[in-house]
Amino acid sequence: MRTDWRAFSKLYGAVLLLGYCIASSAAGDPAVAMVTDLEGKAVVLDDFRKPAVSILSEIRQDARVQVDAGARLVAVYLSSGQTYEMKGPSVVLFRLQQPESLSGDKPQARGNALSKGGKDIRIKPVVVAQAALVMRSVKPSLKLKLLNPLGNKTLEERPVFAWKGLAPDLQYRFRLLDETGKSLYEVTVEDTSLQLPQQVQLKEAATYTWVVSTQHPDGSVFSNASDFSLVSADLRRQVESLRPADNSPFSERVAFAAWLEEMALRDEARKYWKAAAAERQDDPRLKVMAGE
Repeated sequence: MRTDWRAFSKLYGAVLLLGYCIASSAAGDPAVAMVTDLEGKAVVLDDFRKPAVSILSEIRQDARVQVDAGARLVAVYLSSGQTYEMKGPSVVLFRLQQPESLSGDKPQARGNALSKGGKDIRIKPVVVAQAALVMRSVKPSLKLKLLNPLGNKTLEERPVFAWKGLAPDLQYRFRLLDETGKSLYEVTVEDTSLQLPQQVQLKEAATYTWVVSTQHPDGSVFSNASDFSLVSADLRRQVESLRPADNSPFSERVAFAAWLEEMALRDEARKYWKAAAAERQDDPRLKVMAGE
């Protein structure tokens, strides 16, 4: 049996990364901040491996972060929502309430990450699907993959349902079910996306299930399902009051995407993750969040 050493090397590296993330989350010191922007290189000095910091990295209390010359790091404090910008060369100590300079320029306060609508909003660390980093190097088996909406809330009163096609020229059976399992809408399509017709009205906060099935040319039958719900009017207004402008600083848009994740608006958040990943193409965590 031949061993694909290149694939093994990628998988092994991903497992190491996953192990480091698990070890970090199990550490005693709690996270006090999260990185929302990074240009250049920064590393954590307190770990003998000196792991590189990336966007969405959690920074723990009393951690020392070295920002390289010419680099720029922005982090939001989780307890206050305050954002700080750090430029290199510098070494920054992340105290409980705010960062302080051990060398180089002093960190600059940039205000609350999400303070529109007259109310400061706190965000929590984003849980990056590290398992996806591992499994991306493993060839997946054939399955019907649903794309959106996926087990979350949606802002769309007539959402577009999308899934990944299995083979050319297949027909797909789509069904929409209410909380009791009653079928509200059924249709057969040849496309891999579908928007609900006007006559199908979704209710706020009600949970729905959508099901897609098809028969592969080899005779195999594939089916998959996912739940979603329509947001309340209050949450919809809050989203629009906090939504950053297209030309807002990168860190603000990342903070907003993190808040959307916290509100279970993952499809909406994914739009911002994809835009962020396009701007910071070398950041692996953004690629995971964007579903790439």
